[in-house]
Amino acid sequence: MRSSALFALRLLLRPIAKFCLKRALTIQDFLEVGKSVFLDVASDEIKDAGGNPNTSRLSVITGIRRKEINRLLAKPSVVEEGDSAASLLTKVIGLWATGPAFTTASGKPRVLDCDGQQSQFADLVEQISTDVRPGTVLAELERIGAVERSSRGVKLLALAYKPVGDPSEGLELLAADAADLIEAVQENIFEIHETANLHATTDFDNIVEEKMPQIRKWLLKEGMQFHHKLRKYLSRFDKDSNPRLKGKGGSQVVVGSFSRTKDNGGR
Repeated sequence: MRSSALFALRLLLRPIAKFCLKRALTIQDFLEVGKSVFLDVASDEIKDAGGNPNTSRLSVITGIRRKEINRLLAKPSVVEEGDSAASLLTKVIGLWATGPAFTTASGKPRVLDCDGQQSQFADLVEQISTDVRPGTVLAELERIGAVERSSRGVKLLALAYKPVGDPSEGLELLAADAADLIEAVQENIFEIHETANLHATTDFDNIVEEKMPQIRKWLLKEGMQFHHKLRKYLSRFDKDSNPRLKGKGGSQVVVGSFSRTKDNGGR
């Protein structure tokens, strides 16, 4: 089992190593961040089990020496706690596009008034988080071109969040997607469920080069339509979208999709 895990780890680390080398991150950078991440995850695991993540326990679990643990824990974290901006904006756009209170009878996102703390837009944001000002969220949505203001209010233009001008937000989404994919595959391998997690890949490697622009546009269009349909379906069972729903909330469904194309010159 250990040899299989090490083999899988080697495969998982190849794209990470490629990511690091492309961005001039050295093995020293990797080791420093890696140790900190080991400590973060180990601490969460101990807390989830009802334990106290002291230095000794962290050392036993991670293999990091206690002196090194104390040094790492004393360093300020470069990662802020809580939802990232990308996660928050994704949730706001998703609720706006699917929530019954924020869509028309035909299912389209409504134009929302956005003046003051009692506005429809403020209500939308507060259903996702009360820790951020609605005006701040609106300004960010305007910055990335996801909304448009008019005399009637603010109109949603984008049905999905796309980071613009800030690589860190796009990389946050990459990290979250990768984490969910790894967990989904591990559940399929090591856990028994009546219905497995969806895990499917389609790969063709001899496509006519002149058709690539057409294919990229088709993939993007069909993918966005699929996720719009998916959000409408899942919102029927989501207590944020439908607060009056009976039953216990808190369960999560994550469905991710991506496409990658490579022209013949990249072979």
